[in-house]
Amino acid sequence: MSREAAFSALFAAVSAAYPWGLASRRVKLWSEVPAALRPAFFQLESGPETYQWASPATPRRTFEAKLVLYFDARDPATPGATALNAALDGIDAALLPAGADSALGRQTLGGAVHDCKITAVPVRDPGDLDGDGLAVVSVRLVGP
Repeated sequence: MSREAAFSALFAAVSAAYPWGLASRRVKLWSEVPAALRPAFFQLESGPETYQWASPATPRRTFEAKLVLYFDARDPATPGATALNAALDGIDAALLPAGADSALGRQTLGGAVHDCKITAVPVRDPGDLDGDGLAVVSVRLVGP
């Protein structure tokens, strides 16, 4: 498993999970993302990387990524949590095992990884106070 193949496959899956106004593997500051480009999705690939040695010659590598989501929550008629919930549901669905992965009980991202899972509890801010909604989702990618 190459790092690039794993992170590219994750980005492709999450990019297709929701109608993002902007999707990038380069994180941007709030001030660089106008409301017209939100909801926005950024993949931060700077989490810890670990190795477990199943045999003396074969490591099992684990990478982490953060999915950073920005929302415009300024519409007084719609709670910011509405878009946030829909995006998180889309990501959940995109990372569920499907097809041949269902029989394996894991998400392989088309064979790019051994398994891909959401870890921890997502950070959620619906933007009720300032109109800027945010979610951060941690994802673990496990190599073969």
